[in-house]
Amino acid sequence: MQRLFRDRSGSIKEMVNTFEGISFQESPLDFFILLARYKFAARILDGNDTVLDAGCGHGLGSVMLSKFARSVTGLDADHELVKYCQNTYARIQNLSFTQGDLRNLSGLKGQFDTIVCLDVIEHFGLEDAQVVLDSLSGALTSRGMLVIGTPNARSQEFGSDRRRQTHVFEYDYPTFRAMLGACFKRVIVLSMTDELVSTGFSELAWYFMGTCFK
Repeated sequence: MQRLFRDRSGSIKEMVNTFEGISFQESPLDFFILLARYKFAARILDGNDTVLDAGCGHGLGSVMLSKFARSVTGLDADHELVKYCQNTYARIQNLSFTQGDLRNLSGLKGQFDTIVCLDVIEHFGLEDAQVVLDSLSGALTSRGMLVIGTPNARSQEFGSDRRRQTHVFEYDYPTFRAMLGACFKRVIVLSMTDELVSTGFSELAWYFMGTCFK
């Protein structure tokens, strides 16, 4: 039984650390709610997909996606975070990390079957967010899918100080859907609260999960 919690050298395995700036020890509920968003994205992947995790942060979501796809590339603007991910997850053969600006992915044009972009778009102003969406669309194959998630602006007053301080622009349902519809032919926006994703009333959603098709 003891071996379940140790690596081959006998050292105790590090099971969880920090995800999107949230420490498991400080807030285990929020930590797993964030991972649940990646779980939703992972479960709708095709096992043969090439995937871009756009705005990968610490890379824990990228690791989850890599178990359900042919290959995953984690991309982030933060050079030090990318180096951290490259070193930490070097043994996962179908997972790689690169630095890049989501507003300009011209070097990745048409490369990905699926792009996952969770808890990212709200960190851009509205004009830059539209540029990001156009850029993500360009990086998809002709039949590609974007999975994009962001908090519902109507839930902001109940959110954390961290959320209010770091989010540049948040979306209500009509604004989010209209922005996605300007870039994609088919858009489905689901409601998410904690781990539950549903077709529930959007006004009561804590979070929106959009699936978009070219």
